[in-house]
Amino acid sequence: QADALHGIGWPSWIAWITSVLIVLVEVALANLIIMLVLFGQVQSQIFREVLEERGILAKLKEHHGVDYLFEQNCLRDVGHSIRFLLARLPLLVLTLPLQIVPGAGQVAWVLLNGWLYTWELEAEFLVMFRELYSCNDQWKFVKSQIVGFSTFGGLAMLLELIPFVGPWLFFATNACGAAFLAEEMYRRAAAATELQTVPSGRAASAPKVP
Repeated sequence: QADALHGIGWPSWIAWITSVLIVLVEVALANLIIMLVLFGQVQSQIFREVLEERGILAKLKEHHGVDYLFEQNCLRDVGHSIRFLLARLPLLVLTLPLQIVPGAGQVAWVLLNGWLYTWELEAEFLVMFRELYSCNDQWKFVKSQIVGFSTFGGLAMLLELIPFVGPWLFFATNACGAAFLAEEMYRRAAAATELQTVPSGRAASAPKVP
């Protein structure tokens, strides 16, 4: 790859750096396929356990008046991972030409792909939280949070690009981070609901919800 870039007139040092970055991305894509297909259910389990420990699942059950939420299922989680993999791969490949720009290209690549990664991590929560079952309904919510989804997902992807340890270590920690993001979305929605119920005489002095 470095020889090919050098052959079209790129300086040797830029061609070498760019080729190294491209190889890292290619390895990351291979790891992405393996990790999602084989360990997508594990990531979902970590996500739910963090929400359970933080008390969010109990609050959602109370809010919906049910004894259980959308149950975890291994086959469903594998299917979920495969569907999002089929959605993410075309975007990952179409935006690969950005990799020829050292530094800025890699940042742009993860940001453009990050929102879809975050959506994948939060899809199950959107069903429990907002009862958004269809992709169209979830997409409307994702669009309203596109900056936050892109930023979180971009950082998560950058961590997983770290050679050797990235895919194996941060694949799990990103699930924890996604659970904390879900908790933040829940608390903001709860705060907004409480603000709307404040009597009009006190609403003016109440803090604004971001």
